[in-house]
Amino acid sequence: MAKKTEKKGYYTAEIIQKFKDALSAARARIAAGEIVHVSISHGNTKTGPVASVSLLPFATCPAICRNTCGPLCYAAKLANLRPSVLAAWAMNTAILMDRPAQFWEEVNAAISAVRYFRYHVAGDIPTPAYLANMIRSAQNHPQTEILAFTKRFDFVNAALTVAPLPANLHILFSGWTNLKPENPHNLPETNVYSKGSAPEESWKQCGGNCFSCACRGVGCWTACPGDTIAFEIH
Repeated sequence: MAKKTEKKGYYTAEIIQKFKDALSAARARIAAGEIVHVSISHGNTKTGPVASVSLLPFATCPAICRNTCGPLCYAAKLANLRPSVLAAWAMNTAILMDRPAQFWEEVNAAISAVRYFRYHVAGDIPTPAYLANMIRSAQNHPQTEILAFTKRFDFVNAALTVAPLPANLHILFSGWTNLKPENPHNLPETNVYSKGSAPEESWKQCGGNCFSCACRGVGCWTACPGDTIAFEIH
């Protein structure tokens, strides 16, 4: 069965329903009055010791993911394989939906305690209001460098028509092999290449560890307008 899932990819009706069921279960716990909290990750082998908050894959991602990154989504793969990860990301999403004040209180507390923070190892910016809270959090915590990758180009572009992003909020537009971001404000971008192939010569290679790049002041944390950071599909 696992081989069949690999072949079909991860944007399948079965997995999407599994994620929806997890979200429903999390919301039921909240409705029952259970005391729950936002799950803040304090790092993994890819990010290093960079704190992050994630949301449920697919549930918070734009429709364009269906025919781009969705079938190869590493976050969906991880959530599908690890029940504890799925439960944590579903609960984060449920708290955001049903107790948004608590969500942002706990996220802001996490941001205030660290030098580097990342949104969305899984998931994406679900609404313009969420982006507004990201911007407000960055303004209120100038000591923390904050990183986010997104395919919600429309939300960010609309916000940029009003005001520039805070200097410590680094948002990169995520491209894909068949997706070129709508990027009139010339934000830095990311793109991907397949294992065994090579990225375009003008792209900058991902350093492989978010914390290492942050400490050295390179990579996504300091990407400039016109830069593209290259990731091998994983």
